[in-house]
Amino acid sequence: MPSPPSKLVVVLLLFTVISWREPLPAAEKREDAAQSPRAVVARWLELHRTGKRDQASALTTGSPNHRADVLLSSKRDTGVRVARSLGNERAAAVVTNSRGDARDAQEVLLFWLVRRDGAWRINKSDSFKRAVVDERLRGFLEAGDVRWHVQRDQLLGSWEAQACLPPGSDGITACASQLQLDKHNRYRLKFWGPGGAVPAYDAQGKWRIASDKILLSRQDRNYECVVTWLGDDQLAIESADGRIRAVYERTIAAHE
Repeated sequence: MPSPPSKLVVVLLLFTVISWREPLPAAEKREDAAQSPRAVVARWLELHRTGKRDQASALTTGSPNHRADVLLSSKRDTGVRVARSLGNERAAAVVTNSRGDARDAQEVLLFWLVRRDGAWRINKSDSFKRAVVDERLRGFLEAGDVRWHVQRDQLLGSWEAQACLPPGSDGITACASQLQLDKHNRYRLKFWGPGGAVPAYDAQGKWRIASDKILLSRQDRNYECVVTWLGDDQLAIESADGRIRAVYERTIAAHE
């Protein structure tokens, strides 16, 4: 639950600077999911786990800086799976969840991929602390043309933010919000003000993902927000013009 209203800073939510767009065309330009950086790393992990080292090697550039093959066991499932993907047209970073061993609970694998002859190949990989990976990804984001490749299941669940300007707020004065995204493609946005909950201003409708954007639709309006940061328990978004930003903390995951 959000902090007591007396401790919150009241923020005026400005509807006029939220991106409002006509419904997007049905046909969107998307990268072939089976050939995306995260799909290449997921395939590499599976081939390595099943002992198919030659096939796994074919998904790399052959760089000596690729170390994931010696960090993971090829005789059992370590539980390592792709968690996040960030990139542009030339380079991409793919991060896994924590490594399977208890002693490596804070270690994740970071894969750097490059595009060669129209295909993504793993160029570097290693194990790092989560905090180190986050800093490297933030540095990568500073390139300006980098974007998150958001997956629907990464956003399912409930998120809360304090003192923010969420999309679709219609000019409400509030100082906390909760964004719920369910598996049936329905969303609900709740608000709290200085005096507590403001149910009269709750919004709900449909949601979907388009690359690095979350699209919220209700009635005849679409609200588009760009994902600027995505971690296991944190989601940062901003309006298309960059003037409104909100940081949400995960409170309930879809599987809980």
